[in-house]
Amino acid sequence: MSFDPQNEHLLKQALEWFFLLQSESCTDENRQQFNLWYHQNATHQAAYAHAERLWSDLNQLKEKKDIPGLREARRTRPKRSSARALLGLSAFILVMSVLASVGWMEYSTETVTYMTRTGEQQTVILSDGSSIYLNTATRLQTRISPLQRKIILDAGEASFDVHHEWLRSFSVQAGNLTIHDIGTRFNVRLQNDAVSVAVLQGAVEINGERMDEGYQRNYQPGVGLSHMRPIDIEQVEAWKHNRLIFRQSPLREIVTELERYHSVRFLFADPAIARETLSGTFDTNDLDLFLTSVEKILPVKVQHLPEEQMFLLDWARK
Repeated sequence: MSFDPQNEHLLKQALEWFFLLQSESCTDENRQQFNLWYHQNATHQAAYAHAERLWSDLNQLKEKKDIPGLREARRTRPKRSSARALLGLSAFILVMSVLASVGWMEYSTETVTYMTRTGEQQTVILSDGSSIYLNTATRLQTRISPLQRKIILDAGEASFDVHHEWLRSFSVQAGNLTIHDIGTRFNVRLQNDAVSVAVLQGAVEINGERMDEGYQRNYQPGVGLSHMRPIDIEQVEAWKHNRLIFRQSPLREIVTELERYHSVRFLFADPAIARETLSGTFDTNDLDLFLTSVEKILPVKVQHLPEEQMFLLDWARK
């Protein structure tokens, strides 16, 4: 299949893969992701072949000691063919100059780290106009360079509202997953090496596979990537409005969520209590209201233990 050189976006992707595969920093995971991209369709394969030819042509041009027509062009008035040779040489010098300049900017781009403490949230506006909302106890790194926008989520949860750019990719690395933006608003959570990705608007690619708005995929070490499942978008991003929404959720899951927002720990006097279900909307900042609601809705009492910030959930006495 032939490749249209005017497709700059796809050519840029192919060139990025080509340079990455040649670099010492290329990992086995990178190669697996490249294979997924390469075999996705024939257009990708044609684009990569075109990128290889471009680099080969540049190498051949660099290795030539004498550009055809250049010597004559210096001695006499340029003819049509020598003028073309000069144009080719000028273009080559320009390309190499641009590559060197972009390469230096890419190398020297600063990595910026953002962090939130337990119960804290933060909004970050990137230089490209994209927004990142950091949830409680989150740490991430941003690296915005001329060729790419890369985010590394080290821990916690963040929501991304991406300003889409045709020629510069936006990716989020979370554990073993790489999420690529396709004009998107999406949520990523990383906890104990487990990752969940929910698309709130648009679409993303996860390790080379597309996922559209209204769906979520989870990753568990030793288990791998789950199938896509539909989500409640309001519930997923409720935390951005300091709310938690639960719908027939086990009490164990609910208190685990609250432990993310408060320096507390919950214990169960009976494992059966942890399986009790609860529905409702709670303020992430109002722990006392939640404790009061639990005692009103469920046959459970909450006891504050002598240890600081530790609560025991037991059956209420009849």
